[in-house]
This record gives sequence, structure tokens and C-alpha cells, in this order.
Amino acid sequence: MNVLIAEDNKKKSKQIMDFLVNSLNCKNENIVLVENKEDVIDILGEKDFSFLVLDMSLPRYRNDNDDIKHLAGKDVLIYMRHRRKFIPTIVITQHDVFGHHDSQISIDNLRLDLTENFSKFLVGVSGWDSSSEQWKDELSNAFEVCRKK
Repeated sequence: MNVLIAEDNKKKSKQIMDFLVNSLNCKNENIVLVENKEDVIDILGEKDFSFLVLDMSLPRYRNDNDDIKHLAGKDVLIYMRHRRKFIPTIVITQHDVFGHHDSQISIDNLRLDLTENFSKFLVGVSGWDSSSEQWKDELSNAFEVCRKK
């Protein structure tokens, strides 16, 4: 099973990778890590994946790690839907609110929006907290759903 992790936070990506390998029996060589929206879209066009772990806030471009877009993960989901790449996907994000001022959206409203618009392949939306086990439970449940397909 090939897994793509789209995450720019080093601590978070390490915890996710360690959990996939040590608790869900993924092999390191089957996991690809990318850190920006541009690389996610490029690799989705080049390689097949069975599962995607997606951050909502990613840099837009590979050469500009300071250009973080709060809903770049949603842009990736839109791309996947338009290209009919229905890869089981879990969003794991560390933010409770996205956007700025009048365009802010809470994680609960984002969860409702994503679930409604990407139900063909979205298998979960989880908040990430390095000290919590909840994201691990949600990742494990989403991964098991993927394995059964």
C-alpha cells in the first residue's frame, strides 16, 4: 500500500510516519512525504497511491516555504475531484481556524464542508495535537477503512 503524506511541519510529519510504520505496519519505502501543494499535485500525476494524509495549510510552491496558504489542502482535494483521483484521504490539521478576518472558517465548519463536497474519497478530518492520541485513533480508523476497500 503506497501512502502519500502532504505535510510541511517536520514534527507532525515524523509523528505521522512513525505511527504509520510502527502501529499500522506500513513500510518506509511505501511512504512518500511532500511538503507543498505543488509537489502534491505533481506526484499525484506521476504515481498511484492507496492512501493520502493531507494537511490543510501547506506552502503553495516548492521553492517558497513562506507562502503558506491556509486552505491549500482544499485546493488539493478540488484537484483530485476534478481529475477523478478518488484516493482515500484523511485531513490532519493542527489549526482550529483557517483564513483571515471575514473569510475565517472553523475546523468544525471546514469538516462539514469537506465531508459534503469530497464524500467520494474523504475518510476523515482530524485535529492534530502532538500530546493527544485522538488523531492516532482517527488515522487508524481511516487507514482500516482504506485497507478494506
